Amino acid sequence: MSAAGLPPELAAGIEAAFPGRPVEDVTPLSGGLSGATLFAFAVDGAPYVAKRCAPDPDDPERAAREIACMRVASERGVAPRLHHADARTGVTIMDRIAGSPLRPTGADPTLLERVATTLRRLHDGPPFPRGPARIDFLRSLDARCAALAGAGLPPELVRAVEELERAGAPHAHAAPCHRDVNPNNVLVTADRVVLVDWTTAGAGDPFVDVAQLGVFAFPRPEQREALLDAYLGRRPDDDERARAHLARRIALAFYAASFFFAGALLGGPPPAAGEPVPLLDVLAALRAAPERVHPGTVAAALLHELRRETRP
Repeated sequence: MSAAGLPPELAAGIEAAFPGRPVEDVTPLSGGLSGATLFAFAVDGAPYVAKRCAPDPDDPERAAREIACMRVASERGVAPRLHHADARTGVTIMDRIAGSPLRPTGADPTLLERVATTLRRLHDGPPFPRGPARIDFLRSLDARCAALAGAGLPPELVRAVEELERAGAPHAHAAPCHRDVNPNNVLVTADRVVLVDWTTAGAGDPFVDVAQLGVFAFPRPEQREALLDAYLGRRPDDDERARAHLARRIALAFYAASFFFAGALLGGPPPAAGEPVPLLDVLAALRAAPERVHPGTVAAALLHELRRETRP
C-alpha cells in the first residue's frame, strides 16, 4: 500500500511531520476496541506509526486529552517519541517501537523491576488532565453492550464499580496514569520498557496502574506482591496493602467490563453456563491460543475473581 491510499487526515499528518519525503511500507494495523485508525510506515528506512483517534460522542475531549498525556509521557521517556500531534483531527505520528509485548519469563529476572521503574517514572512526572470517571466508562459500555447484544453488563458488576469508585475517590486523581496497563500496551526492548496506546490515559490512582499489570502480566499472588515491592522500593505498609487490594478489585472490574463488551462485539454463542473457569487457567489458555478463548469466558473468570477478592 502507498501513502496515496491513506485516509486524508493521516496523509496530511505524515506530510506535516516529514514534508516532501517519500513514505514507504505503509501497512494497516489493528486499532483494537478503541476503534482508532492505525498505520505503520517508514521514512528513510526508519519505522513510524500514524494514528487517528476515533471520535467519541460521549467523550469529545478524548483526542486532546490523549495527545496531552502522550506529550508528557514521551518527554518522560515512557512513551514513543512524538513527531506530530493535532488535537483537531486526532492524528498523531510517533516512533514505531521495535519491542515485544510484555510476556514475563524466567529469561529476564530484572524485567519486573524494569516495568516497575517505568511506572514510577510516569507517576512521578507532570500532571495529566482528568479523564472520564470509570463509572462513566462503565455505563457507556453497559449501553453499548445492550445495543449490540440485547443485554447490558451484569448488574452486580455495575454495582461493584459504583462501590469501588466511592471507596477509591481519595486517590482517584493522585498521579498521571496510563489507566490500561495490559501486556499488549507494554513493549519491552533490549534497553527500555515503553507504554503505548494512551487512549484512556489521564489523572488517576497509580496503584490501579500497578494492579492492572497484576491481572494479566503478573497474575499469581507472589508475583503481584513482588511487583508492588519493586514499585514502592520497599515493603508496603498496612494502608498501602489495603489500597493495593482496592486497586486490584478496580482493575478486575475494569477488565471484566471490557471483555464483556468485546464479547458483545464479537457476537456468536456466549460461553457455556456453569462454574466459571479459574482465572489462572483462562490466562494460560489465552497465552497458548487466544483465538480459541471467547471474550465472554475471560469476562466471567474476571468477574468470578472479583467476587472472590471481595469476600470478607
